[in-house]
Amino acid sequence: MVEAGFGQRLKLMADAYIEAAGIDAPAAEPTQDDPWLPGESGARLNLDAENVTSVIWATGYGLDFSFLDIPVLDEWNYPRHSGGVTEVEGLYAVGLPWLTRHASATLALVGEDARYVAGHIAGR
Repeated sequence: MVEAGFGQRLKLMADAYIEAAGIDAPAAEPTQDDPWLPGESGARLNLDAENVTSVIWATGYGLDFSFLDIPVLDEWNYPRHSGGVTEVEGLYAVGLPWLTRHASATLALVGEDARYVAGHIAGR
């Protein structure tokens, strides 16, 4: 679902570029609804009326596994694993970027990795 939504948004950007640049191309296909995009309600938050004086925009978090005092990190300080199963007995990982696929760190697809790890634990 995440990849499908991304593809839809990418298509919208490409179509807008084609139109703005005046490129002779086939007509754009109709787009499907994208549940990841906000509705067209036009609703806005009035910061003054709601007494909002600060906005914190946080991006670019870096992963830091320095708290792991066991030899499980590779040369990039990322846990060595296979599908979330590390070489250290009882240590597993889910929710990491690119654990098994692009969207492993998203709520939409972390479940697939978690099922695999849970199955591994149950089979021990």
